[in-house]
Amino acid sequence: MARPDDMRRLTEHLLEAYDRRVEDVANIRADTAAMLSELDKAHQEMAAELRARLDEQEAARRAEAAEDAKGRAEYVAALKADTAAMLTDFAKAHQEMAAELRKRLAEDRDKLADDTAAMMSDIAKAHEEMAAELRARLDEQEAARRAEAAEDAKGRAEYVAALKADTAAMLSELDKAHQEMAAELRARLDDQEAARRAEAAEDAKGRAEYVAALKADTAAMMSELHTQTMETRAAWQEMAAEMERRRAKVVAPPPPPKVEVKPPPAPPVEEVVAPPPPPPKVEVIPDDLTVIKGIGARMQERLNAGGIFTYAQLAQATPEEIREILGPAARLADVEGWIERAKGLA
Repeated sequence: MARPDDMRRLTEHLLEAYDRRVEDVANIRADTAAMLSELDKAHQEMAAELRARLDEQEAARRAEAAEDAKGRAEYVAALKADTAAMLTDFAKAHQEMAAELRKRLAEDRDKLADDTAAMMSDIAKAHEEMAAELRARLDEQEAARRAEAAEDAKGRAEYVAALKADTAAMLSELDKAHQEMAAELRARLDDQEAARRAEAAEDAKGRAEYVAALKADTAAMMSELHTQTMETRAAWQEMAAEMERRRAKVVAPPPPPKVEVKPPPAPPVEEVVAPPPPPPKVEVIPDDLTVIKGIGARMQERLNAGGIFTYAQLAQATPEEIREILGPAARLADVEGWIERAKGLA
């Protein structure tokens, strides 16, 4: 039979062991709470950093788009100013040429009047002496003057006609150059707009892929964190049950009510749908689409970029598809006529 001292020492030893176990359980709970707090803080910091990076990328994209629009506006304004200055110079040169022509005609008329006055004065002085001869000579001079005046009028008419022809040709060349310049400008603006849209689409696709990957990583991390949390709770519950069993052996208090701990629902994982595989490439021998009236080299490049290489492909396409491929340049194209002509060539 055990002595009272041995029983007391055994009881004190058991109480000390129990206190140590209680302290260990409290430390485990504190460490678990600290770990959960640090994980939540890290998750919030990661989400804040992601939002900041997305905001910076959006701001950079908007600034780049604004700078591009500003550059196009400045280029168009400079082109309009140069065209207006060129037209002003042309009108000024035309006015100067007309003024020079009027001046020369006035000088010729004044000179002719002076010559006629001098000749009439000489005739008046010798009128009494050479009346008969003067009449004959006057008739001859009048005929010669009329012939000379007719020749002069013919020369002036030819000069005016040539001047009008040169002016019309120059105006035609200027209008043709202006139209070519405007067409080139529209083509350049269309190319820049297409490049900007392609770049914006590529940027949006990259951001979407990045966000999808980030969501998948976040979902995996949350699932792993949930698994670790459940394992920690299961270990803690097992330890608590072991302590209860040991405490029941010593004091045997009534068993505590069992509390059912429901695990938090796992966050939904967005399914990332892989893009469909590209269709197999078929070698196509391209046709010369420029033989169709209205299709130039630039239009052929746009059609090739849209997948139209042959007469058969053009004949099978709809006007809406062709206009979508051409973009803003479609307003200058006879799409229905192209398709009819391609059907005949195919």
